[in-house]
Amino acid sequence: MRTGLHVAAGSAMADVISPFRIVFAEHKADYRLNLQFCCDHYRSVSEVCRRLTINRQQFNRYLMGSAAPSRHNHKLISDFFGLEDEELFTSHATFAATFKRRLATQDVPAVLPRSASLLRAVSSAGAGLSEYQGFYFKYFYTYLGGRRIKRELAHWHYDGDLLVSSVKQRYLGEDETDDTTIGLMTYRGIVGHWGNRLMVIDHQRGASNEVSTMLLYPKGRRLKRLHGLTLGVSHASARSIAAARVVMDFLGTEIDIRTALASLGTFDLDEPSVPDGVKRAVKNDMRDDETMFLAR
Repeated sequence: MRTGLHVAAGSAMADVISPFRIVFAEHKADYRLNLQFCCDHYRSVSEVCRRLTINRQQFNRYLMGSAAPSRHNHKLISDFFGLEDEELFTSHATFAATFKRRLATQDVPAVLPRSASLLRAVSSAGAGLSEYQGFYFKYFYTYLGGRRIKRELAHWHYDGDLLVSSVKQRYLGEDETDDTTIGLMTYRGIVGHWGNRLMVIDHQRGASNEVSTMLLYPKGRRLKRLHGLTLGVSHASARSIAAARVVMDFLGTEIDIRTALASLGTFDLDEPSVPDGVKRAVKNDMRDDETMFLAR
């Protein structure tokens, strides 16, 4: 039940509404109970609606089971509660047990917050980064070897006071040459600011062993491209740790999502759709006088 980074209204949803509503009708009772159970962990339903930006009256219909959410709203709700798309349809007993186990694993030892000041400072600094909201193509040499440039789609947007990142990449197998129709992988993270540098930490949605980080130079007088380094773990079987130069190429705050997603993948170095400035900036070479891998 995967979706893209953003789903437009109207025709873009026409091919998923019917199957979704069939599934909803079959599991409506469990969906209603699971949604109520999630809301019980917040101060009020009004708070949940406010943070979701979903009309309270409409949301009440979901809670009563008298109306099915749109596919788009279902995804918003699932993402808000940290759930996979299908979890709200599971039996209520199974869902409640899983949810409680998840909360138990999130218990933090008392000493940890005192040692986590850096992460808290990075995330709280995101409140002042509104100028960085929008969509970006993320370019870097693929971690899976070969001289190929990978293009991903990132969306930086606010969730409350936190600037968050959602990244879509097209998985093309361990050699990056499989059929381009293979599904998309999603990474979620936070964007912060530390020491006059941007910091992004993200992980693969639904996986506990995929994590990466980026450090970027902030924009100059006009937002266009952000340059920096990315460090992550390859999803190939070797699980290699790798660093690469990275460019975040700003696309705007409103884009054609479907077209952007269709253009993701890995490309040869002479690919004309990759700007020449990006090709130069992501090249992973070192000068003779350099002893460290530097962002350019």
